[in-house]
Amino acid sequence: MVHKNCCALAFMVFALLISPVAQAESTPKELAKEADKMREYERFQPALKMIDKAIGKEPENGRFYLTKAKIYDDMGNGPEAITFYTKAIQLSPKSFEAYRLRGKLNASMKQYDKAIQDFTKSIEIKPDFKGGYADRALTYEVMKNYAKAIEDYSETIKHTEVVRDWYWNHRAKCYVALKQYDRAVKDYDQALKIKPASYEAIHGRAQMYVYLGKPDLALVDYKNLLKIHPDDPDAHIKIGDIYFQRGDSKKALDAYNMAMEVEVDESPFIYEKRARVLRKLGKNDQAIKDEKKAVQLRQISPGLNN
Repeated sequence: MVHKNCCALAFMVFALLISPVAQAESTPKELAKEADKMREYERFQPALKMIDKAIGKEPENGRFYLTKAKIYDDMGNGPEAITFYTKAIQLSPKSFEAYRLRGKLNASMKQYDKAIQDFTKSIEIKPDFKGGYADRALTYEVMKNYAKAIEDYSETIKHTEVVRDWYWNHRAKCYVALKQYDRAVKDYDQALKIKPASYEAIHGRAQMYVYLGKPDLALVDYKNLLKIHPDDPDAHIKIGDIYFQRGDSKKALDAYNMAMEVEVDESPFIYEKRARVLRKLGKNDQAIKDEKKAVQLRQISPGLNN
């Protein structure tokens, strides 16, 4: 951090020492390079002035408009960034970076159809680059077009030498949305080969085992999850649910008690679950207390549900 601050200070001093005459004598490429440096240190207004000088000297250079778009993008000015990404594309129709960055910005602005068009174009330009498929897959997933998302996650995996666990996790979630639970399990398996302690993969696979009617396997996963995240109330609750369904009320009660111990905020549905077990164990007075507590919590926060 100290080193970076020193570099930033040195750069600012250097930039201030550049006379207008020296800047005027700089080539467009040099001006653009300085604009990139200023952008890196979040000196956006000076960066804009510098890139505008470069554009003034070479107005048909698409790279300069791309730099200007990035500056506006970093500033959070989406409309201006879109304008200059578009200008960069007009001047450099084969600019993979311009299409991809405009696509990301469109996606962040919830212009999903436009984002898909941009990512598709970036893929046409670089069909072997994993990033284009991953970008489009994420957008399709947000749009709930899970079949298309699965296709693109598959392409991402195919074009990646070192596959990240999140590719498998995301494709698994798409399979879950389509109720293709067996395929989801296989993807979670792959994610866990890459990252054995992946909370998302262990939790996801456990839930799939529940859906597939394999409670024993689900129980193993939830218990393994607690070895990594012992304070996870959801895992305790799921374990309690499995034991309750098996008719083992004692172990179910222990699990729900543990969930209450680690739960940060009081949750009405945990009280409801524990009340149900307490009634099974014949502890009706305690069950009534839990039921009343659940009602009170729901009155305080009526939006809470299971």
